[in-house]
Amino acid sequence: MYKNFSSTLKIGFVGALFMLASCSKHLHVQQTKPQHYAITDNAVDSQLIKTIQPYKQSLDAKMHEVIGTAPVALTKKTPESNLGNFFAEAVFARVKRLPNVDTANTFAMFNNGGLRTSVPQGDIMVGSMYELMPFENKLVVVPLSGERLLKLLDFIAEKDGAPVAGIRFNIADKKAKDITINGKAFDVTKNYYVATSDYLAGGGDKFFTTDENKDMLKTEILLRDILIDYCKQMSKQNKPVIANTDGRIQYAK
Repeated sequence: MYKNFSSTLKIGFVGALFMLASCSKHLHVQQTKPQHYAITDNAVDSQLIKTIQPYKQSLDAKMHEVIGTAPVALTKKTPESNLGNFFAEAVFARVKRLPNVDTANTFAMFNNGGLRTSVPQGDIMVGSMYELMPFENKLVVVPLSGERLLKLLDFIAEKDGAPVAGIRFNIADKKAKDITINGKAFDVTKNYYVATSDYLAGGGDKFFTTDENKDMLKTEILLRDILIDYCKQMSKQNKPVIANTDGRIQYAK
């Protein structure tokens, strides 16, 4: 659950201000004036508390905003998990709204390591999404040849799976087999597109090489914001946030 900032008041002032600014489009800094406070191991100075309090209250209200409901806890595991499916499906739904994207040959793929925590059963708050995705990672779409995509999928198979949407395959001997993309059999002679994070596209966790992102579609859309918006949309439709496992990645029998 979202953690109250009070316990880290002395060291969290700068971080709190940053997060507050990032989650509200209506707050603007009109004027800045440096102020210095001596922080010791003793009680926090009352003037510091007075200065921080308005920002803390606004931040707490924002982080505690309920944006959806999870009937069951969303947790991470391999080769597939309801948490990974929730994340990938939310992003894939947003990808389909991007202009000039060949969605028939596009799928979403991320890394398990990027999901930093579980989503508990019950109310989903904005703060839950900040805990799940604390990084400022953005959505990108990377074009790949069929041959290069197969190598990527084999890499995912070696890692025992990853959060995906729009693609299905089996893992056999650490290789990807029986691959379908949006219901169609994978064709190694075709070109495909992978919706992912700018961190992975830039070489993070070795999913991609840095020379493969030259022609990628960059967006300024934060993955965290996609998750928040997705939960809000489900809530508006009176739908719970459900992401069942469906065998999109499984070990070959």
